Amino acid sequence: MLRLVIALTLLLLFASYFPLGCDTLNGGGGDGARINSVETSEAIVTAQAAEVTVAAVRDLGVIRINDIIQKRDCGLSVEFAGRSVWLFGDTLLATPNEDNRTFLSNSWSSTYDTDAGDGIDGFTERVDAVGAPQEFFPLTEAERALADEYEGEVCEEGPCTAHWDMWPGTIIVDQEKGWAYVFYRKVYCERGLFNFHHVGHSIAVWKNVEDSPERPEFDYVDDYPTLFFAEDGEAGFGSAAVLVDKLAYVYGCELGEDELTKPCHLARVPLADILDKSAWRFYAGEGQWQTDSRGSQAIFTGNDMMSVFFNAHLNRYVAVYSKPLAATAMLRTAVRPEGPWSAPVELFSVDAPENVYGWVYDFLAHPEFSQDNGRIIYITYTKKIDRMHSQLRQVAVELDPPR
Repeated sequence: MLRLVIALTLLLLFASYFPLGCDTLNGGGGDGARINSVETSEAIVTAQAAEVTVAAVRDLGVIRINDIIQKRDCGLSVEFAGRSVWLFGDTLLATPNEDNRTFLSNSWSSTYDTDAGDGIDGFTERVDAVGAPQEFFPLTEAERALADEYEGEVCEEGPCTAHWDMWPGTIIVDQEKGWAYVFYRKVYCERGLFNFHHVGHSIAVWKNVEDSPERPEFDYVDDYPTLFFAEDGEAGFGSAAVLVDKLAYVYGCELGEDELTKPCHLARVPLADILDKSAWRFYAGEGQWQTDSRGSQAIFTGNDMMSVFFNAHLNRYVAVYSKPLAATAMLRTAVRPEGPWSAPVELFSVDAPENVYGWVYDFLAHPEFSQDNGRIIYITYTKKIDRMHSQLRQVAVELDPPR
């Protein structure tokens, strides 16, 4: 009995720690409460540390979204093409889209609202003929063929419901070219809890904000021509990125050997050569960079969904991420992108719903909305209400610089 209790406890912990599952849920929408009404009360606890002082925290409620969306997570954002664009992961629809699907592995929205002081609003998105959001990343013919072959209603043998998912990562905007580079992870999925595995990471090129991005083919990963990094032995670069003097610094955070923490590694590359792997260099510690990603040195423990940006108010680079296995927003600072990074500061914590599916994760900052040179920053997080519903909530955090 004790072993059973331990096993169930670990299962619940890992279910919360890996919220992006591959349960396709096609054809089912659920009858739960809508989530596009704004709540005004949220339990938030601030914490302070020597590196940064949290002066104030203000809950701004739920971000309003398309009524057809019941659940989606992530919410990475960047200023691109005169607006703030947001990329999301797993997206559950209340009613089927034009392809009779209710599950998308990714989606996106954008807004021209530049004042987050009263909450970020005005989101629109590209929709299909029935008004459902469209997936952001296009699939190749071979990827679509897998889903068609093993589609649940017609599948008789083999890995029924097998399909490919593309999970979004960080975004880097090339102002000179007027387009963006979008990192993503390719995932093989079948129906069921944890019935998926990652095969690698790559970079898409987004040339026109009104169109889907392009997924270039490379020659870096056997059997997967669109991949830039293999899953085996290469850190998952694309967790976060910051641009410094035309050099892209790209962070990759993967599950550590203890299977609880996520050590973060760092790479840098001239932005003009970002699609040329030979131009990439990987941080080896003590100011040294190497050509091989394997053997690079972890610079701090973070999370695979993270935000890194320069904050002029603090005169520091800032990393914002979710504390593993906790509903807490964390912050670290550094003078340089490679560090050394400070000890983590707890910005605030929130209460998770009291049910087996309730969880809070993906704390992400949105520096394009920062006010007063970064004295006030805005953070969102995903609050999973139950199996079929989630909220994207927003919080304003006022920071005081190091003493």
